[in-house]
Amino acid sequence: MTQTPDITGGCQCGAVRYSVGRLGRSSVCHCRMCQRACGSFYAALVIAHDLKWTQGQRALFASSNISQRGFCSLCGTPLSLENFDDDQVESATATLDDPERAPPTVQINHRY
Repeated sequence: MTQTPDITGGCQCGAVRYSVGRLGRSSVCHCRMCQRACGSFYAALVIAHDLKWTQGQRALFASSNISQRGFCSLCGTPLSLENFDDDQVESATATLDDPERAPPTVQINHRY
């Protein structure tokens, strides 16, 4: 049996760490909420199946009536986008230890 390498990630300061069972769709979101949450023109996100927080605790901010965002309360790194109505969690792609594992495959919420 071939073992796949662990999928792990965390914040900039290392206080919050996570592991993922497998990665799903990787996207670039251009919505205004993602822009503000990431301080950028887009947010690179990847669906994180079986995500487990392995070190520290993420802080949560209810960014809308449909989702909340996880972040490190020490360094401010955006870590996750979590929907209230299902168990889907998207991880900020750049917080993966190996972000090349999740190249974006779709762009969503264009404003043009």
